[in-house]
Amino acid sequence: MDDRKQPPIALMMLPLVALGVLLAVQYFAPPKAQTEEPPLDQTEQAPKEAAEPSGESAPAQLSPTDSRSRAKAQRTYQLEDERIVAAFTDLNTAMVSLQVKGDRYLDEEGNPFELVTTDKEQYLPLAPSLSGVKVPPDARWRVVESSKETLRFEWAGDGVSVTRTWELAEPPYQLRSSIEVRNNDPNTRSVGLAITSAHYVRREDEKGGFFGRPSPALSHGICQQGEETIREDREGLLSEDEARPMQPHSYGPGIDYVALSSVYFAIIAAPEGETAERCDMLTTDRGGTVKEPDGSLFEAELTYAPQEIGPGETATFRTAVYAGPKDFDALQQFGHGASNVIDLGWFSFIARGMSWLLRAIYGFIGNWGVAIILLTLLVRVLLLPFVIPQFRNMAKQRALKPEIDKINELYKDDREKKGAAMMELWRKHKVNPLGGCLPVLLQMPIFFALYQTLSTSIELYHAPFIWWWTDLSSPDPLYVLPVILGALMFIQQKLTPIQMDATQAKVMLYAMPLMMTFFMLLLPTGLCLYMVTSSAIGITQQRYMYWKMDQETSALTTLSSEAEDDDDQAAEPTKAAAPKRAKPRRKKRTRRGRA
Repeated sequence: MDDRKQPPIALMMLPLVALGVLLAVQYFAPPKAQTEEPPLDQTEQAPKEAAEPSGESAPAQLSPTDSRSRAKAQRTYQLEDERIVAAFTDLNTAMVSLQVKGDRYLDEEGNPFELVTTDKEQYLPLAPSLSGVKVPPDARWRVVESSKETLRFEWAGDGVSVTRTWELAEPPYQLRSSIEVRNNDPNTRSVGLAITSAHYVRREDEKGGFFGRPSPALSHGICQQGEETIREDREGLLSEDEARPMQPHSYGPGIDYVALSSVYFAIIAAPEGETAERCDMLTTDRGGTVKEPDGSLFEAELTYAPQEIGPGETATFRTAVYAGPKDFDALQQFGHGASNVIDLGWFSFIARGMSWLLRAIYGFIGNWGVAIILLTLLVRVLLLPFVIPQFRNMAKQRALKPEIDKINELYKDDREKKGAAMMELWRKHKVNPLGGCLPVLLQMPIFFALYQTLSTSIELYHAPFIWWWTDLSSPDPLYVLPVILGALMFIQQKLTPIQMDATQAKVMLYAMPLMMTFFMLLLPTGLCLYMVTSSAIGITQQRYMYWKMDQETSALTTLSSEAEDDDDQAAEPTKAAAPKRAKPRRKKRTRRGRA
């Protein structure tokens, strides 16, 4: 056998190597070059023009001076419950602020987490855009009802009366929007609605570590069309058509929702009643230079089918809104397939099970760190039927190490003869040198699923464990767990039989633990806790299997020795004394006397 085929411990590193390559490709691809950066005023207007659903010309835009004056003069109104505080403007009834309550969602300065990242009127989340109705750029809505649970705005013009109502919904992080359009003209008219949102993120904030977790600010535009979840990052949404720059990606019909999402939070707009006609998503570079823009503006639009409204009639467009953390249970209550905004990667069918199991364990324990430890223990137990053959195979290789060392020394300059000798050794002792491949391949999907689960789970966001581990979603601040994992990897290397020369074995003994420690410096504490627990359980299982194999070998040796002793005794000639032969009795001769 060629000595380049390494033992199972090397194969166990494949998930991490593949993970590094996957993260490097997914999060660090170079930005697409653009030939020209549009002027500032065109930058603000072009996305809006591209998003017009009816093909009509966009309404005139206010000058920057008028926009600033208008923004200063606006009034905002709030809806509030125990989970969120949402604020809306009377300029266009859009959302100007959405703050999530709770100690876990405080930022570094101790303020509630803010979901709204734009401040320009045309880019505020959940702004209405009517087709078939000319709304002037300086239009202002009148507030007719305001409370903590309900807001109602009205605007009239161009022959219609429009009423928008915002309400807090009962399930957490949900709001309801309804827009009623009354036709005051004597003629029938066709009116459509689009709900537009935008999200700005700086390029620097989106960056993650080379082998680390994705940045919490990493953003996507998401569109749900039937069973298909269309998820696009910045690069996927940047327009590649130079002839038609800044054109949105359009999908439809049968749209269930459109969302703008970071790793842990999302704003989702879903049509109530029937599906929407179309969703459009777009990303444009903003600020900085052409080659190095400062940030990216994500835009998303949910377009409803136009409705014919007769004189004096009213058309109503209803929208369900989810704004808050990507909590699986809350998203399930929201419906519309919204739980798909949680990106669980390629092995989502495994990750969903892991996530459910983790939440179930937490329900009994009440500590996410302990829940991760118990989940790891359960995973190791479930994999035990596949791991036992691997450990048995490793134990056999360990017993053959003296003979392997002899072969390496004897044929150190001849790989072909060394490989042939090794193959003969395996065949003679019925050892499969690749016997550890199957368990590793089975564990790879589980590893990726757990990585994705622990890296994106909102339950671990700012969730404490013990001592200084106050955030299981971020790297260990004192690097204790990575160092412990490196030490455990060193112990595993010492326990694992190495089929290579002394120099290569020494490199593997020290390089692998150092590499593992480096990886875990950048990954979430929750994932590092899983790896430490898994390694500790693996070492315990390995030591037990070695002990058990040694006991079996010792028992077989004892039985073999006793059998050999019995055979030797049976083979020895008996020296028992033979019975004495009776001497023949002599007949007495009697002399006859003479007469």
